[in-house]
Amino acid sequence: MHAPAVAAALVLLSFAAAPPENARRFFPLEPRSAWTFEDTGSGGTSSMTVTRARAGRFQLERFPGARHLRVRWSGQTLQAWDTAQRRWEALLPLGAKAGTRSRVDLPPPLWNDARITVASRQTAVRSGRRSYRGTVRLDVRPPPGLSDGGILGLWFAPHVGLVRWVEQTIAGPVAHVLVSGPRM
Repeated sequence: MHAPAVAAALVLLSFAAAPPENARRFFPLEPRSAWTFEDTGSGGTSSMTVTRARAGRFQLERFPGARHLRVRWSGQTLQAWDTAQRRWEALLPLGAKAGTRSRVDLPPPLWNDARITVASRQTAVRSGRRSYRGTVRLDVRPPPGLSDGGILGLWFAPHVGLVRWVEQTIAGPVAHVLVSGPRM
């Protein structure tokens, strides 16, 4: 094989083997980060915060559907510690390609046997007064038997994190939109 052909083959191979887009940019976990969301139904607010537990591990407070989560990155997936089963479980497949499906197996009720689909990697979403492009949209099917509650969808914007989420309530779906957060 000639040198130019070898060089071209190596370039093509390097593109084919390129790692997926860095999922961490869609949920930048840094100690003391905080996000505030407005409930579009009632106008009330809620917040989510991050603290560092130890190197590479974070405590996520008030993530939708969970009060306290110990989380870490494993490759392109955010994992959460399952205290009942004493193991790390996949939570958010933020680096997976569109169409990927996964199952969350965290303690009941809202994340036990929930199903997640990476619905889009290029969604444009309006959240509060801002618009975000290139967001990752995760569709969530709540656990079986949970008809009047559960998370239905999560939107993550590059360098900002969670910008919108929708939950099922007894009164119907309610959206929560980001009103303040990191790098806004």
